Amino acid sequence: MGFLDTLLGKSKLPKSKTEKLFAMSTAYVTINTSLDMKQDGAGICFKPLDASRFRSAELEISLLLKESCKETNTLFKMQKDSYGYLWVILHDNDFEDLVTTLYLVSETLKEHNFGEQLLCAVFKFRGESTVYWIYNFKQASYYPFVPKGKERAASYEFRMRSILDRELPIEKDVLRWYPLWDIPV
Repeated sequence: MGFLDTLLGKSKLPKSKTEKLFAMSTAYVTINTSLDMKQDGAGICFKPLDASRFRSAELEISLLLKESCKETNTLFKMQKDSYGYLWVILHDNDFEDLVTTLYLVSETLKEHNFGEQLLCAVFKFRGESTVYWIYNFKQASYYPFVPKGKERAASYEFRMRSILDRELPIEKDVLRWYPLWDIPV
């Protein structure tokens, strides 16, 4: 971004970083064995655009999902949330298939030059509480989100961070641990 762009108030969205998405694959072993939590699906959220190029990318993602999910027995659906963001929601008994499919969707968007539209990937786990591990594509980091009614279970979130700090690139700035209410996963 140049000086003139800054002066005129123009800014570019940060590029999405997908490479650390696979860190969840190794962390899953700890989540499953040490915390006795089971995975309960995953999803990827992105901001749709009203452009023919974007609709073309969306169609390609849908076709890729139909083919790849047929091979892996992954269930998927695409839906918009109350804010107008588009979600690809996945369910599969094989956790590796979930991670790989989320990566496939994110890379397809990046190949079509829509990587800036990627917001987050979400992994849902159930145990003594429901825990969402959210991957922020812009920061290339994870953070836990534990909803407790209309509030957050902050102490449980910090406990999750301390347990998985060595296995996941966790967002250091807790002010960037944005709550995602009504996650459709």
